Amino acid sequence: MAAAALVVAEGCGDGQIGPTAVTLGLGTTIKIADFPALATAGVLVDIGRSRAVVRTGDTTFLGLSRICTHQGCEAAVDRAANQIHCPCHDSVFSATGDVVHGPNTGDTIGPLQQLNVVYDATAGTLAVS
Repeated sequence: MAAAALVVAEGCGDGQIGPTAVTLGLGTTIKIADFPALATAGVLVDIGRSRAVVRTGDTTFLGLSRICTHQGCEAAVDRAANQIHCPCHDSVFSATGDVVHGPNTGDTIGPLQQLNVVYDATAGTLAVS
């Protein structure tokens, strides 16, 4: 019973604003060729492990945490709207991580956490941490 309560509590966040090292883990490296949408600037791409990336220029990228800043729920990329949507309380974030509208609880929240992105043109990879 206690374990079930812990799972439910974690599903709604831990009261901390933004992701934690435990939530995001150590980082991930992807091959850009595995994510064809990254060829187009401005398109949000879910790369897994609670991360999204958007190409901002020929050799520049913006990494975003998909952990909602309201209560730590994992948000999802809405490809059609090119936004990130949190299913827990209906928050929506732009492709730059800015708040489009906050949670349906009326709480005020901040933008998504920007993540460090290292582009290796020779290898065709992005390291996102």
